[in-house]
Amino acid sequence: MSPGPEKSPLRFFHPALAASLVFATASVAVAQGTVKREDLAPSAAYEEHGRGVVREDLDPVMAADGSGLPHELWNGLSAEQFAQAIAVLDLPPRSPALHALWRRLIGADTVPVSGTDGSRFTALRVEALDQTGLIDEVAAVLARDPSASNDPLLLALTARNEIGLGNSERGCEIGRGLLARQSALPKPMRGDVLLINGYCGAMRGDTAGAAIQAGLMRELDLGGAGADLLDAVAGGLKPDIPAGSKLSLLDYRVAALGGAADRDKLIASASPALLAGLAHDPRVAADIRVSAGEAAASLNAISYQDLAALYRSNAGASERVKLFTSAESERTPFKKARLIRAFLDDARRADLYWPGLKVMVEPTQALQPVPEIGWFAETAIEVNLAAGNFDGARAWTRLGEQLGTPNPAASQPLVHWTALVDIADPTSVADGGRGLSSIDGRFDAALLHRLATVLDALDMHVPTGLWEMASRSPQPAGGHLPDTGVLSELADASQKRQFGRTVLLVMRALGAQGAEGAHMIALGDSLRALNRAGLKAEARQLALEALLASWPRSVSQ
Repeated sequence: MSPGPEKSPLRFFHPALAASLVFATASVAVAQGTVKREDLAPSAAYEEHGRGVVREDLDPVMAADGSGLPHELWNGLSAEQFAQAIAVLDLPPRSPALHALWRRLIGADTVPVSGTDGSRFTALRVEALDQTGLIDEVAAVLARDPSASNDPLLLALTARNEIGLGNSERGCEIGRGLLARQSALPKPMRGDVLLINGYCGAMRGDTAGAAIQAGLMRELDLGGAGADLLDAVAGGLKPDIPAGSKLSLLDYRVAALGGAADRDKLIASASPALLAGLAHDPRVAADIRVSAGEAAASLNAISYQDLAALYRSNAGASERVKLFTSAESERTPFKKARLIRAFLDDARRADLYWPGLKVMVEPTQALQPVPEIGWFAETAIEVNLAAGNFDGARAWTRLGEQLGTPNPAASQPLVHWTALVDIADPTSVADGGRGLSSIDGRFDAALLHRLATVLDALDMHVPTGLWEMASRSPQPAGGHLPDTGVLSELADASQKRQFGRTVLLVMRALGAQGAEGAHMIALGDSLRALNRAGLKAEARQLALEALLASWPRSVSQ
């Protein structure tokens, strides 16, 4: 059963609207010749018996939209199925690899099937991008759709986005024009139009009009904080952010009319889109921008380059920012390495380790792998792995061969990192066993099973010793397992090279925490599916994410 609007991450999604995404039923589309039957039936991937060629074995034709994904991106999904698939996802994906795939997927202009209402598809994409915090992409997607200038739903989304980004004059102008057309909108979007016009009224001093809009919002019984915030502003009060609420960019603009909000309450209640908006807004106080930017980076809503730029432009906003700027400016290798390590230790405590690794890329690249800072090698390997700089990671693993030690058993203390680099590098031809031939007690039972699962799923050689050690302990039972049927659907989609459907199902299979928090079965099946669908680099990146956090490290860290 499709989720209702209250549970869906897409605020205007419901079955009736999803059905309106398609102009005609599948049978009519086939009869008219606008849709091929095999594109509507996932089970009907065909085989050309005369030539012995199976369709899914052929190389895909790539799209021309710069997404790096196939032209037949949504093969196997109707528009309604696409809407339903997105509605049950946990957005935004916490996995950097899945987030990058999702961003390419939802940013591609390809429409699911022939006969789809393009403006409804644009609306779905906008809502999904907003839920993911990708506010810049929202404006770009709307600008590319010619219907955005006259379609009521797209106009409402445009007005909301303009006000959220601080372009109130244009947003209010669009909002006023929608008051007479709101009956054509889904109920949640009617609520947004009322909130937009209430905000615009309060901004120009019409508090009575703003209070009326708040009352009309309550009649829609939508929940959320918008009506209460607007009521407070209309009454001349400073709005109080309700506990447990999730504020949109539009909610924030309304609340800001009543004065600055408490930083901690604001960050805790902010949606991904609001976090990204606060981080990019130069009018916001420095400490709030930095806190919002870090929270947004932990959700992949802003890039690590944006986070680094935010640190540079708000020097002194926090102790972590001071560590960052000191690590960047320090010229002495030993002190620089110490500062990088101190910053990463602080980032780990704040649950910002992955973004922290990425913002330390430039400072780390300024260091050479020399014995004088040999203790820093593992940190440098991690930073280079997070950045996808596999040559740099290998340069630091080779430092282990130069260090020398009186203990023969530890003559190559970094050799196990070589295996992780080979697993992560999609161009590696290594068999996966290098560096794992003599696994010691640093690998606990859970990591042994996880490592064996990853190697097997990637079709890399699993050393006999690893199999034997893993078999002597029970397989871990923890981690996210998807609903019954999801993994079999995933196998089916990947075998047919249905790229969009495969990615959406991998996101469901791994769950909100990505590869690191997934059950072993879900992790293995997801890696196999991406590999099978031709997304090998993404499979390797997910494998790295699954292993890096628990990979053995030296005591010095």
